[in-house]
Amino acid sequence: MAKFGGFPGGMGNMQNLLKQAQKMQKEMTEKQEEVAKKEIETSAGGGAVVVKATGDKVIKSITIKKEVVDPDDVEMLQDLVLTAVNEALSKADSMMQSEMGSFNIPGLF
Repeated sequence: MAKFGGFPGGMGNMQNLLKQAQKMQKEMTEKQEEVAKKEIETSAGGGAVVVKATGDKVIKSITIKKEVVDPDDVEMLQDLVLTAVNEALSKADSMMQSEMGSFNIPGLF
């Protein structure tokens, strides 16, 4: 009788491999959900603009100090907001990669 798929041990090893893959998939999903709920806070302009985001890259809030709102220099405020948002999204990516790196699957993240 031929062994299933050329795996030593036949079906038993294949079933064990499938169980391990399902367990890893469940653990990865749980970890992604956990990281998605974590909040990241970044700032620009020495705290003039503060952005809070989640691990799944949802911007939760943007706080702007009144003293940086200058109608004659809107571009500066736009730059500060852009910088803080991009930093928050970058930190969310880094956090996800760091947390998911424990699964050590090349090319996954």
